[in-house]
Amino acid sequence: MKQRISSLDLKILVDEMGKTIKGYRLQNLYNLVSNPRSFLFKFSLPDSKVNMVLESGFKMYMTDYQRPTLPEPSGFVQKLRKHLKTRRLTNIKQVADDRVCVMEFSDGLFYIVLEFFSAGNIILLDENFKNLAIFRAVDPEQNKSSLSYDIGEHYGMFDKSLFDDDNSASDSTYSYNQILQWVTQEKESNNKKVFSIAKLCFMKAVHLSSDLIQINLIKNNIDPSESCLKLLDDDDKIHKTVIALNSTVSDLHDILQKPLGQLDGYIISKKNPLFKIDEDPSADNLEYLYDEFHPFKPIHKITENVIVEGVKGYNRTVDKFFTALEISKTSISRQREQANAEKRLQSVKNEHAKKIQALDDVQQQNTKKGNLIMYHSAQIEDCKTAVQSLLDQQMDWKNIEKLIGVEKRRGNETAKMIKSFNFLKNEITVTLPDVEDDLEDDASDSDLNSSESESDSDSDSDSDSDSDNESINGNENKKIKGKWKGKDKKSVDVIIDITLSAFANSSRYFDAKKTAKEKQKKTELNAAHAIKSSEQKVKHDLKKLEKLSKKNIEVKQVRPKHWFEKFYWFISSDGYLCIAGRDGTQVDIAYYRYVDNNTDVLVSNDLEGALKVFIKNPYTNKDIPISTLTQAGCFSLTTTKAWENKNVLSPWFVKGIDVTKKDFDGSILAPGYLNVSKEKTYLPPSQLVMGAGLLWVGDETTTDKYKDLLKARIDEIELKVADVELNHSSKILELNQMLEKLKVQEEKLNNDPELLNQNDSDDENEVASFIEEEIKAPSPNDPIQTRIRGKKSKLKKIKEKYGDQDDEERRLRMSVLGTLKQVQKQNEDIKVSKEDEKRLGSSQRKQRKIQQQMHQLNKLIMELESRSDENDEGEEESLLVRIDKDPYYVEISGLIPAPTKTNEIVECVPVFAPWSALQKYTYKVKIQPGSLKKGKTVSEITETFKRRTKEIQKEDNDWFDKSGFVELINQQEFMAALTASKLKLSSPGVNNAKSKGGSKPKKGGKSKKK
Repeated sequence: MKQRISSLDLKILVDEMGKTIKGYRLQNLYNLVSNPRSFLFKFSLPDSKVNMVLESGFKMYMTDYQRPTLPEPSGFVQKLRKHLKTRRLTNIKQVADDRVCVMEFSDGLFYIVLEFFSAGNIILLDENFKNLAIFRAVDPEQNKSSLSYDIGEHYGMFDKSLFDDDNSASDSTYSYNQILQWVTQEKESNNKKVFSIAKLCFMKAVHLSSDLIQINLIKNNIDPSESCLKLLDDDDKIHKTVIALNSTVSDLHDILQKPLGQLDGYIISKKNPLFKIDEDPSADNLEYLYDEFHPFKPIHKITENVIVEGVKGYNRTVDKFFTALEISKTSISRQREQANAEKRLQSVKNEHAKKIQALDDVQQQNTKKGNLIMYHSAQIEDCKTAVQSLLDQQMDWKNIEKLIGVEKRRGNETAKMIKSFNFLKNEITVTLPDVEDDLEDDASDSDLNSSESESDSDSDSDSDSDSDNESINGNENKKIKGKWKGKDKKSVDVIIDITLSAFANSSRYFDAKKTAKEKQKKTELNAAHAIKSSEQKVKHDLKKLEKLSKKNIEVKQVRPKHWFEKFYWFISSDGYLCIAGRDGTQVDIAYYRYVDNNTDVLVSNDLEGALKVFIKNPYTNKDIPISTLTQAGCFSLTTTKAWENKNVLSPWFVKGIDVTKKDFDGSILAPGYLNVSKEKTYLPPSQLVMGAGLLWVGDETTTDKYKDLLKARIDEIELKVADVELNHSSKILELNQMLEKLKVQEEKLNNDPELLNQNDSDDENEVASFIEEEIKAPSPNDPIQTRIRGKKSKLKKIKEKYGDQDDEERRLRMSVLGTLKQVQKQNEDIKVSKEDEKRLGSSQRKQRKIQQQMHQLNKLIMELESRSDENDEGEEESLLVRIDKDPYYVEISGLIPAPTKTNEIVECVPVFAPWSALQKYTYKVKIQPGSLKKGKTVSEITETFKRRTKEIQKEDNDWFDKSGFVELINQQEFMAALTASKLKLSSPGVNNAKSKGGSKPKKGGKSKKK
């Protein structure tokens, strides 16, 4: 299984990353839960985010999947955050053809070196290429390279020329003489193991892919595994090898020249040995497992049990491979644990089955022995009598054994039955023929015996009496011999107590059979309990393993966000989208990019910090209902003091056509400020009752169904949709006019700065007079005035000596001493410098303000003009930004508040909205002003939703969160959706959970007397 990227993989990935995330800022980086070598880098730009997974020494790639991170960063991550957080990635390059990647930050202020050879490493360098932090400490004795891995030492793997644009390797070609020289050198080296042709080519051309070399060798009818020394005997093979190598170089060049995202990757899957054939393939029963990935089709590895899957984009191929590998590892480990558990359970069952079978066999043997003793009771009595008579003669035990042995050799049938003796217990072992075996033989020979008896009857009738006696004796002897000396007769050994009769001995075996039967019943009962206990333990272990794996290694694909999710947002009970900026910049972005002044409405209030909520109305022939306006007004109050103080106030609304970013003098307002040209319409006071709920995202089929329903409703009611592009063009025209005015002001300022000072002289004088009058407050950076020992008495003496002097006397004394002129000169210089500084500062401030406004306008104009281009060309999916194919009012209809059993749900989205807007939600909780912080509130909300899942399941409703999406809610995203800071949950489920178990009485409390 391929676990790490090759040099070719790194070259392709670095090129794709350079074209994608170059210029992004490193937002943050984290340790991943999967292993201590793995890290997550989060790069971002406005409206764009990219996550990069890095595992030291193994892999790096951009990912579209969300991975769990550790809550506390390691020491190495803390160092990287200290130096690199919020810095811009200015370049990323591979060092020649080595498995080394260098990431440049802030135009060479810092570097990260990623080594993917040997055990791998991550090194942080400063601008002088000195080591600042090293992930893996390298022992100098084990360091075979010339590189230094000590802190403060110079890292010499590369220099600044690495980032030159013309720093590209030239393609090399190979000739007949080169191949011949390689083979000759290999022959002269006298190595024990001779390289194959493919191995020799790869060792001499390490920048080429070994798999690509094998493919081209196969295409030229050369066995890659054949010994390279055979090339010396065949010039034609050498020529074919040259062609194969040059074809590999050409193929490699074509691969590297593919445009961004156009290179197809291929993933090889092999049959899973743990796959259960009797079950359908699923996440817990994988039929195929990913094994390798390549930037070319691996035709040399396609076999019967191998599947090759093509993926568009090589970074997406690597991401899909390693992500599926992580998920399959969890599934495979679960399968292995389940197989081991089933094996343990089966061993327990087999062990108890053996015990029960052994007891059953004992019963059958005892029954058989008891029956045989009764059947052969006469022979048993003969054996007992023979042995007992010898014992009565007080014969030695050894002599008895010898005598019985002599009788056996003489052919005594009774002696032959006795097998062994145990005189200490008065027992002998007697061998008895198996009656069941005899019965089977008799049944098989019955026909033969009957025919023989008929033929013998005629011959026996003519014989005399003597011959009759002889025949009778002979037949009896034959019967005895047939009974005791039959061929392949089965026998059974029984132990006989010579002090008991034959029937008493048989009773011993029948009693033993009863005891074994009772023991078998107890064993079966104990076995059932043991098996049940083992099954419960196995189920508990599997559940524990599944829960642990789901908690730690759960990987899910990051859902591309809708454009409105970067703002505060909610959907009203009437289906209108309401958005509000998180800060001043977002307010401007929302106003210029997404607000239609002809149909949309602004809702806010008169308190400081109030949200400016824009209600999006896509229809020109339908007004916004009062319920939506009231909900937006309540939403705007959550960021003000009214929420914390629980004050009920009246918000207001104005139509979008009466809202502008222009000031009264025609200039643009500061970020976050809007100008209302007409009178505001106040709404009834809003109750401060909010709520948190979950909107559910369905699969493509489910989403399209809800979208089609909305489109059909729009056509049925005959609603007219507004043209947004016309509104954008008017805003662009307005911004361009404001930009021209600012350019004129900047030109005047550059040509005649004094004019600016004259125009602003009144304002400057007022500001100066205010500054002179105001009392300077101590700043935190001012030194603290502490009393120093000995200074107090000195100050007291100075006060006594000069306390009676007035200003005139002090001036005269200073003139006598000659210090007055120096003080006056210093004061004049300070006064002149302050006036110059004030004049220059006023000019610079005005110029800087104009430049900031121009920059802001240019940015807004570019965003508005590029919006149509983005819709036409689209954005890369790796940027995690969703490009909606339908208008926003159609897209939000695909967010389902109350799914049904026919809906296929793939994810949930947390929402913070007024309580009246959440009435149709399946999962919701009421929130009011309180004392809880956001983190604690989100935790309680999540637990409430988990309890809600169990309640819905008990109620047998159509749908509930059976896939456990609530447990996968991103806590940070949920916290970002909350506009208020101090909260309290007041839903019935929360109160019941808190009061569960009742209140305990205080210790030591006295009971009331009656």
